[in-house]
Amino acid sequence: MANTETTINAVINPQLNDTPIDIEKTIKALERNKFVVNYFETGVEAVNYLQSRIQDKSVAIGDSRTLMELKVHDALSEVNKDITDIQRPLPGESFRDTALRTMGREVFLTSVNALAQTGEMVNIDGTGNRVAASLFGSQEVFFVLGRNKITPDLASAIYRARNVAAPLNSKKK
Repeated sequence: MANTETTINAVINPQLNDTPIDIEKTIKALERNKFVVNYFETGVEAVNYLQSRIQDKSVAIGDSRTLMELKVHDALSEVNKDITDIQRPLPGESFRDTALRTMGREVFLTSVNALAQTGEMVNIDGTGNRVAASLFGSQEVFFVLGRNKITPDLASAIYRARNVAAPLNSKKK
């Protein structure tokens, strides 16, 4: 985990770093930070795991291109009746009201803009709802991400969040 000086420098001077990623090193860093990590070779394997692991729960799904592409909502709908998905508001419901319904569910699923191989997650969130729900309210939080989001260090994770993820996310709305 980065110290304060490293973090400040990474925020002020984010940099692209194309050093190859070591998945084992990444997993160990996350485990040092008290995360339970499950690694899958394919998205299908990840979705099957989530579907077997999350059953008969109240579930919230945050705004995530990764979760949409994996069709997590559809898979979890087969084994859970109470799902709030920020992409699927109730008729006439505002974004804010849908976002508020995601808080306090038994399970919250989201992704990250970037994950440093050193164990830090980076998110830039336009309204804060996804970050807020990942930090407070749910009994369990699942971060689902692909290798494409893993960077060698914190500075390159911030670079990815600012220069890759944020521009893509701004086009979603």
